[in-house]
Amino acid sequence: MVYNSAAELSEGFGYPPVHVKLTIEIIDKRLGPVKAEAEIAIKPVKAKGYLEVLVEELESEHIFADENGSIYGSFGIDQSIQIYDEVLTTIPFEEIMGNENWKETVEESITADKLKGQLGKSLNDYQFSDLSGKYKFRKRCTITELQFID
Repeated sequence: MVYNSAAELSEGFGYPPVHVKLTIEIIDKRLGPVKAEAEIAIKPVKAKGYLEVLVEELESEHIFADENGSIYGSFGIDQSIQIYDEVLTTIPFEEIMGNENWKETVEESITADKLKGQLGKSLNDYQFSDLSGKYKFRKRCTITELQFID
C-alpha cells in the first residue's frame, strides 16, 4: 500500500511492534551482564508530520548491588531498568508518502546497529535510584548483544 497524504498515513499506518532481547554491560565492577527485553513501536504523529520510532517498553531483569561502605563508595542498586514511551528517532512523513518501498525506509531505522546506538543512549540517560530512593545517578551502559525476537 502506498500512502498518499498525511491524513492517510496518520489513520491507516500499521507496522507491527519489534521485540528485542538485550544484554547490557553496566560499568560497575559489582555487576555482571544484565538481560533485558524491549518492544519498539512505530507510530504516526499527525500534528508533527512524522513517524516516531519509540521504546514502548524496556524492562531488565532485577539488578542488585550493595552499597560500598566508604564515603567514596558507590550507591547501592536494587531495581530493574524500566523505560517506557521514549522516542528513539523520527521518520518524516515525506519519506513515506508516495513511496512504494516505505517498509524499507522504516526498516532502515530499526536495524540492530541503529537500535543498539539509540537504546544505548537511552540507557546512558537512565537515572537509577540509590537504596534509600533519595539520590538519582547514572551509570555508563553498553549494549553488548541485541537479538530480534519473532
